[in-house]
Amino acid sequence: MFHNYGFEVANILKKAENIRYECKHPYVGTEHMLLALLLEENETTHVFESFGVNYSSFKSLLLDIVGQASSYQELNLYTPMLKKVLEIANMEAMDLNHGVVKPVYLALALLEEGEGIAVRLLLQMDVSLDELYLSLKQLIIPKSKKNKNLEIFKIGVSMNQNIGREKVIVGREKEIDFMIETLLRKQKNNPLLIGKAGVGKTALVEELARRIKYHEVPKELEGMEIVLLEMGALVAGTKYRGEFEERLNKIIKEVLHEKNIILFIDEIHSMVNAGGAEGAIAASDILKPYLARGEIKIIGATTLAEYHEFLERDKALDRRFEKIMIEEPSLEMMQTILDAVVPSFEKYYDIFISEENKKDFLYFSNSYLFTKSNPDKTIDLIDSVCARKKVKEARLYSSKNRDTLEKIQRKKERSLKKGDFATALKEAMDEEKFKKELTESANFTRLTLTHEDILEMIETKTNFWLQKDERVLLEKLKDNLLSNLLGQDEVLVKLVDSLNLNCQKNMSFLFVGGSGVGKTETVKIVSDTLKTYFIRIDMSEYNTIESVHKLIGSPSYYAGYKEPYVFQKVKEHPYATILFDEIEKAHPKVLNLLLQILDESFITDSFGEVIRFDHTFIFLTSNVIGRDPIGFENSKKASFDGFFSKEFVGRIDEVLRFKPITKEVALEYIHKNLKNKDVLEEQLLHDAEVEKYGLRNLKNLIQKYNKKVSLLNN
Repeated sequence: MFHNYGFEVANILKKAENIRYECKHPYVGTEHMLLALLLEENETTHVFESFGVNYSSFKSLLLDIVGQASSYQELNLYTPMLKKVLEIANMEAMDLNHGVVKPVYLALALLEEGEGIAVRLLLQMDVSLDELYLSLKQLIIPKSKKNKNLEIFKIGVSMNQNIGREKVIVGREKEIDFMIETLLRKQKNNPLLIGKAGVGKTALVEELARRIKYHEVPKELEGMEIVLLEMGALVAGTKYRGEFEERLNKIIKEVLHEKNIILFIDEIHSMVNAGGAEGAIAASDILKPYLARGEIKIIGATTLAEYHEFLERDKALDRRFEKIMIEEPSLEMMQTILDAVVPSFEKYYDIFISEENKKDFLYFSNSYLFTKSNPDKTIDLIDSVCARKKVKEARLYSSKNRDTLEKIQRKKERSLKKGDFATALKEAMDEEKFKKELTESANFTRLTLTHEDILEMIETKTNFWLQKDERVLLEKLKDNLLSNLLGQDEVLVKLVDSLNLNCQKNMSFLFVGGSGVGKTETVKIVSDTLKTYFIRIDMSEYNTIESVHKLIGSPSYYAGYKEPYVFQKVKEHPYATILFDEIEKAHPKVLNLLLQILDESFITDSFGEVIRFDHTFIFLTSNVIGRDPIGFENSKKASFDGFFSKEFVGRIDEVLRFKPITKEVALEYIHKNLKNKDVLEEQLLHDAEVEKYGLRNLKNLIQKYNKKVSLLNN
């Protein structure tokens, strides 16, 4: 009976007979064949699963409705309905597969017949038979197309084939409808998706491919196939002049002949110069005439910056596309997106993600991952946390059980050495039982994400501390400051009391005081204790109007405008301590640039990208008042007039005035650090000019004398 069946189908029918026997049913029917089919792992079963039909649910419903007999029936007899289904599958195979029946033909034949217990049970499960039939039919139709051996399928990838029934994107109805409307137009029917990296441009095209595959588009787009064409693959291997043009023209002719292909070119800006070597023609120039006449349909995707740099300059190419802006989704839309995507992660990792976890993912990705865009950054965070949880649990599970297993094995070995074979046999049986329990428990353990799992991953991605106790950390900072800096206890305590480590806006402090009183050293200790990335900017290097470009980058009309700039470090290290040293030496335009950072916690660089300063500690140092002793004798008289504007000072969270170094403080520093006891303290104080230079000059002299002592001892 199985002479014209492939191995898969023969195996399915054999399993159907076994299932019939286990269920104590008298005949092998369509219901047993479908159960056997659902046991397999192939494209056909994936389609059934997308409609909520799997082996366990279908078998449970079958036994509930049909029940089972009290005795087994040894002889395998096929029902007339099953024989009819097999005949239809044979006929389908003769037309499409040289007479060899495949699993999908069985499923199609079952639905074409439309009768039998299997079909009735599917209806009982609220399955749309028409939609299920169309989905299964798609598994056959594309194969006949690919037999044409087209060049485009060698280079490009059909997006229709690898898409499932479930939606791949939600909350973008407006953009998808606009894209479909553009494709239906008579002229200028080429959509161009423009948006930041990670906002879902490619996912929009995948959703369109899904709608085409499952007949959710206007009839004009029915049967269209979206092919992803990468410029790199198109150019690859074209060593000689003319080869690239020949390959591209061949693909264009195939698209024109087939009439059902939509090209999707991701990073479409690369098309402007692709193939445009000396004497060759660029891809964009070859495609322009066909785009103008509307003979081919192209969907492009690019970022806004690359659109302005490449496509917008080519006016002839730009006007042939209809621009569709893809904005980053709102928080409300992100909630909807997470509701849609989280179940797939739960299934993939066999993990439970609660509603609180979803809120945490959304909050932390928006608060700490500035360099990426939603929904990509939040979905990427979910994926990372789930993967780490899986690894941690596997390591913990393995370590714990390995210790238990080794303990059992050691007992067994000791019994064998003693010659107690009865006990050794019992312990060997315990070992096998424990191994079996391990295997079974590993298959049924379902993990649960915690708040701490998410915090840990954010710390890994940003180097930002989130799980440490703020009170303990501030106490440690206070101890470090007071033990390393002398004579400034009052100002240091005030600094620690002013710090808010969980603030969602940058904190700014202006340190004023003379040279060598410990302003810069304070900032270094703060950065080291809080484990932040330290950025020191000497403002004496920013005293010209052009120096602002060192901070935010140069405009495109400057030579070397793509070179790195200082605030790029903040983009790479969002948790940072930034020191603007000797701020009074900066050009006024540089000071005006800092106004927005201090007020809004962000700035826009010369490339139009936003740099966030939400989690930075900004310190500014100045000795403008340090040059006027009166300012320290009466702090109320201290004035910044002539140096900083009121707007600038008003945006600083705290102004802290460091005291001048007194003789007593200098002596305490000498007692603490000087190893050479032959040096006279008064002479050292005189040489160091502490009143003028603070402890900086004194520190250098002490190091010099200490070095002499160490040389003599050696």
